[in-house]
Amino acid sequence: MIGELIALPSISSLDPRLDHSNRPVAERLAGWLADLGFACELLPLPDQPTKVNLLATLGQGPGGLVLAGHLDTVPFDEGGWNSDPFRLTERDGRYYGLGTADMKAFLALAVEAARGLGGQALRQPLIILGTADEEITLGGARALAAAGRPRARHAVIGEPTGLKPVRIHKGNLSESIRVLGHSGHASNPALGLNAVEGMHRVLAALLGFRDELRQGPHSQLFAVPHGTLNPGCIHGGDAANRIPARCELRVDLRFLPGMDLSTLRRKLRERARAALAGTGYRIEFDSLYPGCPAFETPATAEIVRVCEALTR
Repeated sequence: MIGELIALPSISSLDPRLDHSNRPVAERLAGWLADLGFACELLPLPDQPTKVNLLATLGQGPGGLVLAGHLDTVPFDEGGWNSDPFRLTERDGRYYGLGTADMKAFLALAVEAARGLGGQALRQPLIILGTADEEITLGGARALAAAGRPRARHAVIGEPTGLKPVRIHKGNLSESIRVLGHSGHASNPALGLNAVEGMHRVLAALLGFRDELRQGPHSQLFAVPHGTLNPGCIHGGDAANRIPARCELRVDLRFLPGMDLSTLRRKLRERARAALAGTGYRIEFDSLYPGCPAFETPATAEIVRVCEALTR
């Protein structure tokens, strides 16, 4: 089953040239689960009909347990693999393939774990959930949350953690920042307003904000115990002999439980605006996706203790 899921491309990418529908993966899983007695629904995303969530339910009634995974993968680097990324390959006691760990193998394991349960009278339902677009927008999970589905007591998400129960995660947001100046010829810099130089001011301010995050709230539950800011992508100009009128920076910000997403987004934008105050530059912002709040399940929660006992 893992091999069949790996063989079906389901890449999520903001670049439409790389993006794939995840429907073939959802349909393959639904076929297996229907054979085990699950009631299966394929739920297209409202704004992306080629992307679907899979909601498969065994048993009836409120409550229940969700085993959740995402159906999509990240893109892959051409020539960067030692084997075909769409063919499950065993090498040195490991399986290789795009999405093997993150996280198509978990969905196959969930199907296998459910085998033989169809004839039993479950006190609460077992739900196997496959979501769309986790790698870029979380659009599948957002659509389910907006629809209020599923209404279970507990969920286990099979991300690769080395079988260590993870009960807490950072939040994150991703922002696009554009600095706009005036173009001109490089022979006379005074005739233009160089957007790359303007972005230099913004970047310096954001690195200062990064230092504030480093000095802010800490949690030793994380390998990186503080908030982080990463300037991950920058583009500006089109030729060495032209003054660039536009420069764009994309940043990733991650933060701890107890820190507010909207407040951090506001502070990030305030720092960027202040860096250009009185300079003549214009600045624009876009959120690359709505962002994800930080999350924590208490250590004393029943689901945490059960997972600790099962994994020892």
